[in-house]
Amino acid sequence: MRDGLGYLFTLEWAVYVGGALFMELVWRPLQRHVPPQQTGVLCNSMGRRYRWLALACLVAMAATGAAWQLDGGGLAAWRAGGLAAAWGSLVALVAGMGLLVHPRSHARLQPGEDRAALRRRRQRAIKVMDVMLRAELAVALLGALVAVWPHGSAPGPAI
Repeated sequence: MRDGLGYLFTLEWAVYVGGALFMELVWRPLQRHVPPQQTGVLCNSMGRRYRWLALACLVAMAATGAAWQLDGGGLAAWRAGGLAAAWGSLVALVAGMGLLVHPRSHARLQPGEDRAALRRRRQRAIKVMDVMLRAELAVALLGALVAVWPHGSAPGPAI
């Protein structure tokens, strides 16, 4: 059972990292070639899909990781702590993007606001989203590195 939980946990992390890589390496460059009128609609749809995929992976990782540790998964304290920190950071990033930044990128015109101000607000939100997506990818890759680090060794050179 322990090995099965470990494989499942690794698969869940791989799906998460794959989604983050897809968003950065496929979806972001593709946006440059989509007409501006369609970009908002596509981003909204992609953002919703990605958010649910990311949240499902994060929930599954938490459940599988906890069960794996309780079943004697044998993760070293530094590895378990690193994965927990990466997982918590990913939860915070996904929540921040989904609840705060994504809605701001689709803001509506406020009373007394001109279209140029609305466009600036939306552009700021999109820039923040870009930074957060790259941070998410970096954290996901770092977590994957912690997860696959060879057993019995610690990061860095032997002293």
